Amino acid sequence: MILGLSKFFSLFFVYTLLLVGVSLLLMYPFNLITYFIPKYWVIFGFMAGIAIVVYLVSWYGIKNGGEGQVLMSMGGIVIRLLLSMLLAVFYLNKFKVDPIIFVINFFSAYFLFTVFEIYCLLVNLRHQIKK
Repeated sequence: MILGLSKFFSLFFVYTLLLVGVSLLLMYPFNLITYFIPKYWVIFGFMAGIAIVVYLVSWYGIKNGGEGQVLMSMGGIVIRLLLSMLLAVFYLNKFKVDPIIFVINFFSAYFLFTVFEIYCLLVNLRHQIKK
């Protein structure tokens, strides 16, 4: 099964809604809102947007194949890393937050979206290897 863009966006939407649901569940019914940084949803949305951009770059590389495939995938990783670090620096300069809570919030969103993106890329790569 190759994961087309429409299938990716459908899965991404469901996955993002699941993450939003878990976050809201932790914030309000369990009353853990003090463990979330201010403007958490901005970081969450930014990570979701970066995941889409990086997946599109990597998907384009896989679709074209050849040497460009590796370069596009690595380029996507570099884009994610640089933009995420820029966001972290900007956020920490703008808001005074507990560093431990920031690290947990920031990297949980970072890793959860990265895991989903890697899963989707592996689905496409498995299909390519079987050809």
